[in-house]
Amino acid sequence: MTTTKRSSDQTPPSKRPERAVVVDRDLPVWPKQVLGAKHVHSLERLVDQLREQTPHGNRQLFLDDVFVAYLLAFFNPAIRSLRTIEDFSQTRQAQKHLSIRKLCKSTLSDFNKLADSKRLHLILDHLRREVLKPGSAKTSEPLSKLHRQILAVDGTFLKAASAIVWAIRRRGGKTGARLDFHVDVETWLPELVVIPETQESEAKTALGTITPGAIHIYDRGIFSFELIEAHAPKSADFVMRMREPGPRCPKLETIETRELTQEARDAGITSDRLVRLVGSTHRKAPDLILREVVIIPKDDPEHPVYLLTTLIELDALIIGLLYKNRWQIELFFRWLKSYARFDHLISHNREGVLLNFYVAVIGVTLTYLHMNHRPSKYLFNMLGMVASGSATIEEVMPILRERERQCKLQRDRVARKKAEKPK
Repeated sequence: MTTTKRSSDQTPPSKRPERAVVVDRDLPVWPKQVLGAKHVHSLERLVDQLREQTPHGNRQLFLDDVFVAYLLAFFNPAIRSLRTIEDFSQTRQAQKHLSIRKLCKSTLSDFNKLADSKRLHLILDHLRREVLKPGSAKTSEPLSKLHRQILAVDGTFLKAASAIVWAIRRRGGKTGARLDFHVDVETWLPELVVIPETQESEAKTALGTITPGAIHIYDRGIFSFELIEAHAPKSADFVMRMREPGPRCPKLETIETRELTQEARDAGITSDRLVRLVGSTHRKAPDLILREVVIIPKDDPEHPVYLLTTLIELDALIIGLLYKNRWQIELFFRWLKSYARFDHLISHNREGVLLNFYVAVIGVTLTYLHMNHRPSKYLFNMLGMVASGSATIEEVMPILRERERQCKLQRDRVARKKAEKPK
């Protein structure tokens, strides 16, 4: 299957003179409002750099056209499949941005198997720098003083057909594709995404993806002696939630019990001690001094939180706050499966899944920059309305701005009251 190339020159599609005749007279109009055009224009210079000199195989199809089509599909919930993308590509609205007459479904499917999604790092890195400009949102004050990158590490399952060879089979016979992420809790942007091998554990995946110098936050289930040992050579640290003491939890040997401050007790911390992992006859434990901090959550006192960390000198309150920031990755998963519409997969191969994931991250980052708001639960509610087609970004922005203004006032009031309390 071939796709006819409209023009061989390198002029951006929106500036090619032959566009006006075709767009105005010959093509149908997509029946619904098309969002995202201004975002495509804002990335035009970067998109042009995606154009390859040599197309994939014998197809005249390039990453720049595919990326633009997928990005427009991201902002328009009616375009949810390769077939609707093919239909949309033949309309006046789409042809303003594409350099080909038609994106065939079969050609797109073949392209997804060959696409190098890492080339989209060029665009994502540019947007990340925009997010991190002076004055952008920061982490809470105690964590900002650490001057270190804090990465929440976890995986999530996406529904996948049982015919997908690389998919992972879960309990109950269900099949899913697992994606493992490192999400920066300051920028809320994913720093790393990995599609593991079949039956590869999250701990094994995390073992090969440790970021030098960063603090990694792991949830229960991401544990191995090898993973714990691997942080020290890279000058990296971790805060890892452990299972409650029992048969499935590694044993710990107490080295020193630390005295708790009243402030720590008020925060629900019940224990702070230096420990050493205890091995077994068939598994040797790392020869490291670690620290265990136990917290009783006020909203769930029956389920204590056991945290194991390499951060020996930090205040116990900071350890708890670091783990609390792991909720960022849960919000990220919620966004991924709802607003980014990753509740199902357009492509059923690794390269295609990664390509669509990168497009989704670029799309939400553009939205963040356009709204000038860090993602929050209120943003999720508003973007959910946009994703369902019941509202546009322009319609929800005034509501969101007012909500964020009220939240800032409340945070300021709480900060003033805390500062006024006697020491």
